[in-house]
This record gives sequence, structure tokens and C-alpha cells, in this order.
Amino acid sequence: MKTVKYILVILFLLNINCCVNQTKKDEKQIKKTVIQYFKAFKENDLHTYNSLIYNSDNYPGITASELFFLNKNYNKINSRENLLDNIKIKDTTDIIPSVKMKYVQYVYKNEKDSNNMKKPLIITLMFYKQIGFNKIYQPVILQNHIGWDK
Repeated sequence: MKTVKYILVILFLLNINCCVNQTKKDEKQIKKTVIQYFKAFKENDLHTYNSLIYNSDNYPGITASELFFLNKNYNKINSRENLLDNIKIKDTTDIIPSVKMKYVQYVYKNEKDSNNMKKPLIITLMFYKQIGFNKIYQPVILQNHIGWDK
């Protein structure tokens, strides 16, 4: 009887350890994808940029225009902090609450806008485990970018 209890305790601990390891692997993959994403837009590499976005073939205009904007404004966006040192992964849900997702988000105020008249630029990278954390799930990544750089 004692042996069965010990085995159950060991199995329980191994199960917890596996869950923790999987979470760390998932976060590591997301961080790797974010790093590749920022490298692609810094280098203006549309092929790599599109390879990181799920179903990017269906949204060629969106991905190309967002890459152009990000590359054009890279120095403004990356001036205050190094983007890659500040990767914070958060949990969220999709429209259906049972669909769990993860995201990385950056919010930037325009330095020229001293009166705070313009909304900040928001970069949101959504990840969905079912398609893999090596792909960004939503093709529309930018919010409030029209006129932000003026």
C-alpha cells in the first residue's frame, strides 16, 4: 500500500514538472517568434515577415503595408527601449471564452505629440497554441498607426 502511495506521489510530481516544462517551452517559442518578427521588420524582409504570420497569403496588402510602416518607423519605435529586452507574454481569450491565447503587446506614444492628442501606437502579437507558437495568429498587428508618425 505504501508503495502505491509513493508511486502516485512521484507520478503527480512528474506531471506537475511536465506542465511547468511545457509552459517554459511555449514561452521560449513565443519569445523566439517575437525576436524573428522584430528582426524581419528591422531588415524590411517581407518573406520572413509573412512566414511568421498565420495565413499571411490571404492578407498580402495588410502584411506589406504594416511591414512598410514598421520599417519606416523602426528607430522611433525602438528608441526608448530595446524591444527584445521587454518581451512580456500575457494570457487572453478569443471571442469564445474557452479559446485560450497568448499575446505580446507594445504601446508607444509619439514623442512629437506633447499635447497627447493622438492615440498611442499599439503593436499586438497574438499566439494560438493550436496553430503553433511559431506563428502570429492575427494578421492585423498595428492599431492607431494611421497618422501616428506625423
